[in-house]
Amino acid sequence: MRQRFLIALASLAALAGAAMTAAPRTADTYSGDPYPLDTCAVSGEKLGADAVTTVLSGMKDKNLDGTQVKFCCAKCEASFKADPSKYLEKVDAAIVKAAPTYPMENCLVMGDEKLDDSAKTVVYQNRVYKLCCKKCVARFSKDPAKYAKEYEAAIIAKQKPTYKATTCPISGKPLGEGAVDIVLNGRLVRACCKGCVDPIKADPAAAFAKVDAAK
Repeated sequence: MRQRFLIALASLAALAGAAMTAAPRTADTYSGDPYPLDTCAVSGEKLGADAVTTVLSGMKDKNLDGTQVKFCCAKCEASFKADPSKYLEKVDAAIVKAAPTYPMENCLVMGDEKLDDSAKTVVYQNRVYKLCCKKCVARFSKDPAKYAKEYEAAIIAKQKPTYKATTCPISGKPLGEGAVDIVLNGRLVRACCKGCVDPIKADPAAAFAKVDAAK
């Protein structure tokens, strides 16, 4: 009896381990911003209820890992993953066009430089960044994750003092010392705990609406 129990326990542990190893990113665990377009990244067709949402992982270009992308069908998803460079220029251009008002006045790389009409744009994980010159674009491209963190820290520092909501938009619980700060679409959203981060990222518009209602 004991031997059968141990065998069953070992089997369950093996299954759990395999599940943890094979578990892919879900649509809620993207980095940067959510996919902002209502069209397929490959075909350009309008996305319907059966749209395929994926978070890229294991890509040859590691800067793409963590990016949420949406497709009209599984065939388009496969085409994109096979050759992202074929589609990225068009997708990034559309993301720049659809981007909200940029929330920073200075270059992210050279913080003393004011941004003007000559500012350069770069897209990383669906988020648009503005930089003062081509040299800063090159520096950004060498370590975009570093500058993404600096961007988020700057947005949090700028918007937190005037943040009006006192409760989490998901749980409704008061924001205490363990509150988590999230930056999406150039805006700060505060959650009561890490468990509420993915639900906020799954539907930022709903979270923004609750935050705005508190003003």
